Amino acid sequence: AVFRSIGIAGGILVLAGVQNANAQITNSVEFTTSFAFTVGNTTVPAGSYTIRPDDDDPNILALTGARADVLFQTENKVQETVPSTTEVTFNRYGNGYVLKGIQVEGSEISYVTTPVEGERHVTKRGAANGEQRVAARKKADASK
Repeated sequence: AVFRSIGIAGGILVLAGVQNANAQITNSVEFTTSFAFTVGNTTVPAGSYTIRPDDDDPNILALTGARADVLFQTENKVQETVPSTTEVTFNRYGNGYVLKGIQVEGSEISYVTTPVEGERHVTKRGAANGEQRVAARKKADASK
């Protein structure tokens, strides 16, 4: 019984460590696109945007711009190498673009968007026929 308790306590500590690794995006990320794109269930126009983590859930990111304010779900992915650039990645389907990933300079954690209904509508235009990477800028979080 003692060994089982130690195993359970060890498992809880491991889970706590994983939870802390999830909250890696402490900075906002700024980027500009020359094309409209779909994020979550919303299509937004070309323009300048900021992505920042939701205060309550690190797997929810908020995209804000002059004419858009969208919350979307992401999954964390540990990268094999720590990137030296901050980038936002889009998949192209026909003439539609879908926000797919965010990598932040110096962070081993990248973010992959969780597919939802809005994205499925864009993907009906055919198989992904390219990836578009947009350079982004990591901005220090002034609120903390």
